[in-house]
Amino acid sequence: MQIDFQQVVEDCAPSLYRLAYSYCGNRPDAQDVVQEVFLMLLQHPPVCSGPDQLRAWLMTVTANKCKDLLRSAHRRRTAPLEDTAAPPDNADEVLDVRSALEKLPQKLRGVVYLFYYEQMPTKQIAEILHLSDNTVRSRLHAARKQLRDLLGGE
Repeated sequence: MQIDFQQVVEDCAPSLYRLAYSYCGNRPDAQDVVQEVFLMLLQHPPVCSGPDQLRAWLMTVTANKCKDLLRSAHRRRTAPLEDTAAPPDNADEVLDVRSALEKLPQKLRGVVYLFYYEQMPTKQIAEILHLSDNTVRSRLHAARKQLRDLLGGE
């Protein structure tokens, strides 16, 4: 399969950024991760049979790069700068959910993002994150419970 790099960037960059942001929790790190993923795609293109397989490969590499970043010694020794993005105009509900999502442990945020925002089935999430399907389902259950508690609803 021939890869049209420009088209891949246009189609996948927003999703990869959101996945990276769900792991990293800040814009600069998420942008760096996405940039590294696209550099990797240019330098070592995968052998893929179609766009869905390429998208899954990109998501897997993004998740792995985020995990590497979060484990790095440099990250543990530095304090992150606050994200200066302005909140959306429609705001209170969106900010409540966003802040509740940011309070979830990192291992739950990635699963929630892929399931609800990318609408991936649990089996595909398990393949991307190198987890069992049951682990993905139990993390979704735990995330839902924690979000319910954080948002004070049913």
